[in-house]
Amino acid sequence: MSTKLEHVSDTALLVAAARAMESERADALVRDPFAARLAGEKGMALTRNIGHFHWMTFGIGLRSKFIDEMIMPRVESNAIGCVLNLGAGLDTRPWRLELPSNFRWIEVDFPEMLEYKAEALRGETPKCRLERASADLNNAEERERVLNLAGGSEEATLLLTEGLLMYLPAESVRALGRDTYGRMNFKTWILDISSPQLMSMVHGDGARDLGNLRADTHLESGGILQAVEETGWVKTEGKTYMKDGQPYGAERVRRDGIQIDPSRPRPPEDDPAGVWLFQRSA
Repeated sequence: MSTKLEHVSDTALLVAAARAMESERADALVRDPFAARLAGEKGMALTRNIGHFHWMTFGIGLRSKFIDEMIMPRVESNAIGCVLNLGAGLDTRPWRLELPSNFRWIEVDFPEMLEYKAEALRGETPKCRLERASADLNNAEERERVLNLAGGSEEATLLLTEGLLMYLPAESVRALGRDTYGRMNFKTWILDISSPQLMSMVHGDGARDLGNLRADTHLESGGILQAVEETGWVKTEGKTYMKDGQPYGAERVRRDGIQIDPSRPRPPEDDPAGVWLFQRSA
């Protein structure tokens, strides 16, 4: 069994394994009872092969927490009636979050990923109305097809792209922004970004393997935010790993007795890596 990242779909196994490891902690930032099953032996092996993997599991837990905290108030207030999760991977929010039974959640990914996930979760009942669709998001026709699944303007939709945009070509990111902004039912967009400095700090040498999976014309961190804003979306809320995650990181260091190497490069405090929420300007 290979412990090297060879395809972007391997990152889904990596993330599921990180959620599983985080979930085992008494002070876990996310509780995912399905993650270990989805990650499997390969996912666990991939994760343990990453340098400083304990910081990666912390980071994935923090990302999951921040996104959950942005989604749930909008669900509970009925501000949205649907989530369209592009590049859903092995996300388990339809099963682990307290969602209304009539809430729509649409997962989009490669067909092989959707089939693997459906088989792994066979017998488990999602808490909401779950739909699945396969698509290559770099293909304009397939992208339009899945965006149309979210329904008409009467159903307020939240677009979720977790762990996705950093791998796409720049033009696909811009096209996604234009295509969704042109549909009035898309009210909110939650996305996350990383940065080269953060990737290097968390993944060490493994950052190169992740980098090799990215499109040649990918955008870096703030470049993704700028590209989305240029299509009309307005950034209204953000939680960054270095600033908003600092209290959680400090507590983790204290609990685990971790010794921080002062010579190890760290991102600046204003590093934009984190989770960002965009809304329509009108």
